[in-house]
Amino acid sequence: MMSNQLEYILYIFGLFLTVGGVYVYGHWMAKRHWGDAPWLAAPRLTVVFATVSLLFLGAGMIYIHYAEKQEHREYEEAAKQIAGMIAGDLAAMGHERLDERAEHLPAYHMVMAVLERWQHYGRVLSVYTLKKNERGELYFVAAPATDYNRNGRIDGEKEQAVPPGTVYRRHFPEIEEAFHGRFAMEQHPTTDEWGRSISAFMPIRQPDGTVDAVIGIDFDAKTYEKHLQQGRKQAMWTMMAMFLATAVAYLLALHQQMERKALAVYQKTLASNEHRLRRLAEMTMEGLIVYAHGKVVEVNEAACRLLGYSESELIHLPIGELVVDGSMKLNHPHEESERFEIELRRKDGTAFPAEIVRRRYDYEGEKVTVAAVRDLTEQKQNEERMRYIANHDELTGLPNKEAMYKAVERCLVEAKQHRYEAAVIFLEVSGMKTINDFYGYAVGDEVLLHLAQEWKEKQGMTVGRWSGNEFIALVPNSTHQKAEEMAKQLIEAADEPIVVNGMELYVTVNIGISVYPKDGEDAKTLIRKADIARYEARKKAASDFLFFTEPMAIRLNEKMAMERDLRRALENEEFELYYQPQIRLHDRQVIGMEALIRWRHPEKGMVSPSLFIPVAEQTGMIIPINEWVIRTACEQTKQLLDRFPDLSVSINLSPYEFESRRFVDKLARLLADAGLPPHHLDLEITERMTMDTERALDILSKLKGLGVTISMDDFGTGYSSLSYLTDLPIDRLKIDRSFVQHIQGKKDVILPAIIRLGHNIGVKVLAEGVETETEAAYLQGKRCDEAQGYYFSPPLPYDELVRFLNGQRVRRQAQELT
Repeated sequence: MMSNQLEYILYIFGLFLTVGGVYVYGHWMAKRHWGDAPWLAAPRLTVVFATVSLLFLGAGMIYIHYAEKQEHREYEEAAKQIAGMIAGDLAAMGHERLDERAEHLPAYHMVMAVLERWQHYGRVLSVYTLKKNERGELYFVAAPATDYNRNGRIDGEKEQAVPPGTVYRRHFPEIEEAFHGRFAMEQHPTTDEWGRSISAFMPIRQPDGTVDAVIGIDFDAKTYEKHLQQGRKQAMWTMMAMFLATAVAYLLALHQQMERKALAVYQKTLASNEHRLRRLAEMTMEGLIVYAHGKVVEVNEAACRLLGYSESELIHLPIGELVVDGSMKLNHPHEESERFEIELRRKDGTAFPAEIVRRRYDYEGEKVTVAAVRDLTEQKQNEERMRYIANHDELTGLPNKEAMYKAVERCLVEAKQHRYEAAVIFLEVSGMKTINDFYGYAVGDEVLLHLAQEWKEKQGMTVGRWSGNEFIALVPNSTHQKAEEMAKQLIEAADEPIVVNGMELYVTVNIGISVYPKDGEDAKTLIRKADIARYEARKKAASDFLFFTEPMAIRLNEKMAMERDLRRALENEEFELYYQPQIRLHDRQVIGMEALIRWRHPEKGMVSPSLFIPVAEQTGMIIPINEWVIRTACEQTKQLLDRFPDLSVSINLSPYEFESRRFVDKLARLLADAGLPPHHLDLEITERMTMDTERALDILSKLKGLGVTISMDDFGTGYSSLSYLTDLPIDRLKIDRSFVQHIQGKKDVILPAIIRLGHNIGVKVLAEGVETETEAAYLQGKRCDEAQGYYFSPPLPYDELVRFLNGQRVRRQAQELT
């Protein structure tokens, strides 16, 4: 439904569109008949039309507003009649006897029946009655269930009947007017949680004439706005019709005035065209040569400049003297236009490439050939430059990816013909990301440029840049030993310190090598296998090289298959969440649970997280998987809060998610979607995530700002600095299970120290991996706050977790009774 503002905009737009159309048409007429702007052809007429247009603009706005007010008054009068009839019916039924406890009175049910019947009236959304209590608050007396979405069912919480005594929270000044005995209606529709409506209020009087209550009627805003729209439309189209008639009259008058000037304009234009045609041949940038019988007949100034001759020197000059190497194509013209390239010679003897477009014409009774000549020198230079750019890397000047691929193909053809081996070396420069991040991309480019220059000078191979920090080296006529020697040379050059702006920088090189014909017989296969070997070599900390072997491809294929299965698993909902309860030790009550992901593969069964989580982290799949874990855990925890209000859920946070700049906003959205209060969510981080303490502090502060709690997982096994531990906004330390399993050994000294450390910095301590009563009792004796482990419960599917929690509650209630 269009709004009031939109109709005004449409009217204004229509008027301006009409004015624009008039002036466009006027321009067209002016260009056709006179050649100047319409207001120059008829200035007084144009001023009058512009003035009338402004008057129509203002008058139309006023008229449309007046029409809208009229429609509002008519609708308000109809609403008043409806409200009056309802108020009379309710007063006759004894509505004054109803109050906050009216639900059990017979009159209440009669009133509700009347209101329900009125709610079926087409334009009415809801009907209800209001009174004031002793505190001056408005409360509902009778408010039947309302079918807001008009689907014939009461199927929403907001659509239920409102019990008597419910405080009315909305504020309308019209309600106070109704309590003072006057009918009142909103001037404009409002939008609230119940929908869009316009409300009217009518007093319900007692037999003595005093106002006892107010009846409120919410009318459908769509019906109301439709009435207003009809009035506005009628007014708008009336004004537009009148304005169109005015515009047509203006155009007719303008056309008549322009016709008188058309002839003079045409004559002036004709004279101008004749002059322009005479100058055209001299103004063109292309050289024009007219020749017949092998000699030049006529030329323009551009041809003279192009060839270095004067006009008198070119006239009667044999055309063959202008063509390099005696090419006489110009002596054999065709009747149709033809285009070709040729080399021409200037007066000083220099040659240049030119494009010729020629055709035969009849000129003063004889056949002549007109040739248009364009110098291609700059174009050829640009093409040569583009060919270089297309085959060379812009930064290093080395052959680029496309050029190297073609070079490998050519090398393999020669190797096959001469029956010798060839090696493809795939290089990756590691450490570039650190250099770019710390020193900037300009320094990183200098490092790559230095390496490219060093490698380019190596004899016996061709080096090209593949992409980013990846390079390809091609070793023709290579043996296994020669390829190994070349790889060592490449590594030696890269292991030397690289000095940029006085700084010594270091990088490492990971190299993979494939050999023709052992590893493949085409370029694509050899490059791919060299890349696979490079992928294996990058697992080593120092620069190194590896020759391709088939197990490398198998491992990579398994990793890629795992990645494909992970993507499918997320789409097919193959992941499940198990929950391991977390116990408060002093009373053995469940206070939380840790969410643990499980993968039920359709063919392999349960896949251990230790197998698929590393692949997910390497491929970036960990981010959507972790988002699914958070969403599912929050939704399932929200379902448990009604029965277990103190329950919280812990979720392990991936380092990749932790470092994401958008994670805080994403987490806030997931919590809002699930409806889970933030303090029921605990995020578990590892010590490794806090090694960059300043960055970790910033991220953790934003997470705490959402209201979630933070736990330090596997505490004691990492490398976090204790001096920064008090600065981190954490709520709980989780002791690694390795300390719990050796409570009788040397670590018996460490475990109590960690517990005391946690209490001293004001956080709770939870021990993981508790498997015996002895361990549980020991931890309780050392004042450990919480614990989890198989002694209490293994990780459970959601349904089994619910049964576990119910069993715990039953046992607790039984203990309280005894």
